[in-house]
Amino acid sequence: MTTNINQYRQWIDQLLDDGRTVQVPVHGMSMFPILMPRDTVQIRRLSFGEMKPGQVLVFERDGQWVAHRLIKKDVKNSLLITRGDGLPYIDEPVDVASAKGIITKVIKTRSPFAWSINTRIDRILVWTGPITGRVFWMAGRVVSWGSRVSSSGF
Repeated sequence: MTTNINQYRQWIDQLLDDGRTVQVPVHGMSMFPILMPRDTVQIRRLSFGEMKPGQVLVFERDGQWVAHRLIKKDVKNSLLITRGDGLPYIDEPVDVASAKGIITKVIKTRSPFAWSINTRIDRILVWTGPITGRVFWMAGRVVSWGSRVSSSGF
């Protein structure tokens, strides 16, 4: 199974290198409430110079692809500072070589807030993240707990 996932990621990476926009599914709750599990997003490769705080960056960390909001760029060291909207803390810096691209559009979603991708709200979430991250984290726990209870037949 791991071989198949790695092959899939290599194929997606090649399409991005070729200038294509790709659609991929989302897993996890770190970007709640903007993105939710089973959403589908479009990703497009961007150069370091084109990346702007507020965009949702897709990068590779520890063999996983992660989508988190770009908070700031460290131009001197070619590092990207990110945070998931549904997380109360900033991630370890991301080397620009690990960046896959940005989310340009949400294709399929269960979130009523997905429309905010690539709007002024993205830039606002950069600044409000230390507060909203804690609120979204708590709300995400409630939502995911509710999903487990309802899917378990209760």
